[in-house]
Amino acid sequence: MLFRYEELTMNKIFTKASICFFFMFSANTFAACKWVWVDHDYNTSTPAIQKQVCESSLDINAIKPPSIRPIQTPQIKPIQSPTIPPIGTKQCRTESVYENGKWVNKKICT
Repeated sequence: MLFRYEELTMNKIFTKASICFFFMFSANTFAACKWVWVDHDYNTSTPAIQKQVCESSLDINAIKPPSIRPIQTPQIKPIQSPTIPPIGTKQCRTESVYENGKWVNKKICT
């Protein structure tokens, strides 16, 4: 009878450890780098460039997928507000990023 009790306890420990392990590593899958098209100078006469954008400086680099450069739309460059860059970056600036079929302004840190 003692053997059966130890077996059940080990199964519970293994199940709980598996669940914790799953949640630990599934959270990291959302924090990966991705390649985006960026109009870095807000000038439609210069082509947009592809940049790798990451959520954290610790993220793993993404593989660059093949894609076609989107058509740029004229935009007015927003006023830069002074900010302190996050740890692991040197500077941040607002750039026009092509996302979900349209150009949006985002803060990009390098």
